[in-house]
Amino acid sequence: MIYATVQSLILALVLAWSAGFAWRKFFPRSARALQACIAHALATHLGLRTLGLRLQPVQVANGTGCGSGGGCSSCGHCATGTPRSDVQPLVFTPRSKL
Repeated sequence: MIYATVQSLILALVLAWSAGFAWRKFFPRSARALQACIAHALATHLGLRTLGLRLQPVQVANGTGCGSGGGCSSCGHCATGTPRSDVQPLVFTPRSKL
């Protein structure tokens, strides 16, 4: 009985870790935003302030993030890249019927 519980707990932890890893890999902007929100919420509590400061994303902790002109463009508020001028629209021409 206890082995099944431990096995289920270990499996759930591995599944949660792999899902979190995949989420950070495929959705880095939302993962960073969630990490910043959690860090801010923890930093407002007096006892958890050090944990909140440690969980801040690297760009926010270093001061190279939003508003500093670092140009990471990860949050959508910094300056975006210049649009390419050599991009041409794709035009489809229908085949002639025989």
